[in-house]
Amino acid sequence: MTRLIYSENWPRIANLLVVVVLIGYILSVVVVAQFLDVLADPFMRYASAFIIVQFAVLGSIGLLLITFKFMRVRWESRRASRIRKLEELVAASDCGDEALKAARKWPEEFLTVVNYTLQSIKGSARERVIRLLEASALYPSLLQQTLSRNPDRAIRAITLLGQLETAQSRAAVNRALEHPAEAIRQAARKVIMQGSDPEAQQRLFETFPQLPAWQRLVLYHFAPPEAALLPQFVTKALRSVNEMRILIALELVLTRQRFLPCALPMSLTRAANPEIRIKFFKALRFLRLESDPAKALQLGLGDSDWRVRAMAAQACGQLRTANLAERLLAMCRKFENPAEAAHAARALAALGGEGWLRLQEVANSETDIARQIATETVERHMLGGAA
Repeated sequence: MTRLIYSENWPRIANLLVVVVLIGYILSVVVVAQFLDVLADPFMRYASAFIIVQFAVLGSIGLLLITFKFMRVRWESRRASRIRKLEELVAASDCGDEALKAARKWPEEFLTVVNYTLQSIKGSARERVIRLLEASALYPSLLQQTLSRNPDRAIRAITLLGQLETAQSRAAVNRALEHPAEAIRQAARKVIMQGSDPEAQQRLFETFPQLPAWQRLVLYHFAPPEAALLPQFVTKALRSVNEMRILIALELVLTRQRFLPCALPMSLTRAANPEIRIKFFKALRFLRLESDPAKALQLGLGDSDWRVRAMAAQACGQLRTANLAERLLAMCRKFENPAEAAHAARALAALGGEGWLRLQEVANSETDIARQIATETVERHMLGGAA
């Protein structure tokens, strides 16, 4: 039944089933009505036939559900028993032949046990389970299941093969990137990002501009932190003329929230796209700027877009650039958007010293909005809140 549901003909079959059920229902009512000839009124006769058929259908459905539930419980109990038996065989180091025989007898349960086992153990025991899977008769079919129409089978195969790190398994996972189902393609991308194949990861990075933002966000979290590929990709993307590639690199840095030894070009402070300038200052603390950060921050605080100025002010507080305190103070007094003044006030509070004293002056004077923003920032700082 599962194979039928995931076949390419299922939409037509489903529509045909609806027509067949409707015709069968109508014929049932007509047949039952023939046995109710004691009712002279045709309306009453067919209405009674409809009610009788309805009760019969509901009763049959209830009986079938009870029967299927009973059968399902028995099947689950037997399956659990088989899984326990396979777990014992897989865990025992001297039962390899018996485990392979059981795998041929119970293939689905064997793959389930292997999948759970590989996710929970490490070291030599894990290598032994991997060799057991490769020696089983299921391994060749598993290589083909990455292209299965059944998403459960395909995703399970991709997950298992992704943990083997062999040439055959890598090729099978790469083939899944061409699968028509998006969920299966995303599962293959996740496995590639978690793997140790730099060439496949490089090819995957090149496809990021074509992916939706939410898919990129998920994949960022699976990027290997120690791999040299990541800094290389970010460095190359930041020097690209393609705005999308630059944004993707900055998104990657912001998502990971870790320092990367990559040079951040100063030219991005003058990018035409304001989103690049905004993310530039948000990611500044996680990258190495090519020149003096104070110069870049000064350009950001003088930007024409208030969102860029706000992020530059936030970066001033993060990098503790005390020489820009006067410019931050001016932003607290005169601003286009209250959020801009709030970031400047928090930066002054983080700087301390003279900036902190001047911020307290703003809290006691200036306009109502500026005074409110400065007062809230001073209170949060004095109570030990985040600047």
